[in-house]
Amino acid sequence: MTSLNAASYIAASSLRATQVQVSVASANIANADTDGYTAKSATVASQSTLGYGAGVAVTGISSSVSKYLLEDLLGATSDTAGATVTADYLDALQQSLGQTTGDDGDGSSLANSIADLESALTELAETPESESLASAAVSALEDVTSQMNSLSSGIQEQIDQADEEIGDAVTAANEAIATIDSLNEQIETAAARGVSTADLEDELNVALVTLSEQMEITTFRADDGTVKVYTSSGQVLVGDAAHLLSTDTDADGKTTVSVNGSDITGELDNGKLGALIELRDETLPAYQDMLDELATTFIDSLNAITPGLLTGTGASDIAVSGTVKADPTELLGNTLPSEVAYDLLDALQTGASFDAAGNLAAGDMTFADYANDILADAVVKTNASQTQLEIAESELTTVTDTITSTYGVNVDEELTRLSELEQLYSVASTLLSVVQEMFDDLLEAVQ
Repeated sequence: MTSLNAASYIAASSLRATQVQVSVASANIANADTDGYTAKSATVASQSTLGYGAGVAVTGISSSVSKYLLEDLLGATSDTAGATVTADYLDALQQSLGQTTGDDGDGSSLANSIADLESALTELAETPESESLASAAVSALEDVTSQMNSLSSGIQEQIDQADEEIGDAVTAANEAIATIDSLNEQIETAAARGVSTADLEDELNVALVTLSEQMEITTFRADDGTVKVYTSSGQVLVGDAAHLLSTDTDADGKTTVSVNGSDITGELDNGKLGALIELRDETLPAYQDMLDELATTFIDSLNAITPGLLTGTGASDIAVSGTVKADPTELLGNTLPSEVAYDLLDALQTGASFDAAGNLAAGDMTFADYANDILADAVVKTNASQTQLEIAESELTTVTDTITSTYGVNVDEELTRLSELEQLYSVASTLLSVVQEMFDDLLEAVQ
């Protein structure tokens, strides 16, 4: 009787263990396309009592991603998110600056508008008494100033947009930080109860990836599966509790980011936040400065020939004076109009030169040259950002594919495993049935 009890217990334990394994394999198949899900496996161990075999039992359900691969994934995610933001902004900037040559042969850049003004002044210089040519020249000049206004406004809009998106990225980061903290608590509780934390750890990894999109982070994973999270400069974000980011406004009206009472704006150099801060504080203002340098020198140069021709202090407010717009003949004045026209043309072509740093100097760079250089610089930076984005995306794809191939669900393997488990279940079930029949026969014989 004792042997039959032992056999019955062993067969029953095999059935229970097999049922758990079938459940795990089925869950793997069902979640094969779930983002962040990793294949789970049930660990089965033999049991013994007083040195005798006592069946088998499932001792745990687990899945573990290499911490080194996870670190690579978080870093590649930050790199890609930052590169994407930078490439998108620079592409928009380049598009706003126009092209020197369009599909129809006519360019849309500021340099093209300045060239059109030169052509209009050339025709006017040859026939200075023509009111229609004077009107055309003033109109061409208005096109130049209007384009400067538009470009300046567009750059400022991008700066404002980047500042606004910094706030949005902080909100997204805080949501991820809160999620990580909550999952830590759930994992700690589950581990204390002896319950599998594998699915919770998958969710935790997804939350870490989400946070790394917003900012560069470093992590430390404890033995119980919980994780501590820090900024790249060492500020704690998730420890025993969540440490949320906060925003404020500096003296210039720009959004700043703090954590634990410390301003970390200048320390954020990757992810969406790092890219947005660099665009807002460095990249875009540099183009605004170049455009303002062009505009202020343009004003000074042309006003030196026709006083009061242009108003404004920079690219944002440069304009043709109301007097000249009302009477285009005022462009050339009343004395030696032909000479004035040639002087204006000369100022555009040779009278205002810039050095390589974009400063007014005795050099060979004209207004059109400088406008072309602004566009060329944007093209170079845009192309470089696209190349950097492609590199970052390639690295992210490599890491993601490695994790997927190593820890993801292979449906074919899981189906094969299910088939094997079904056979094992059938054998255990048959064994249990045989033991039960033997019990019945034994009881019948005793009676």
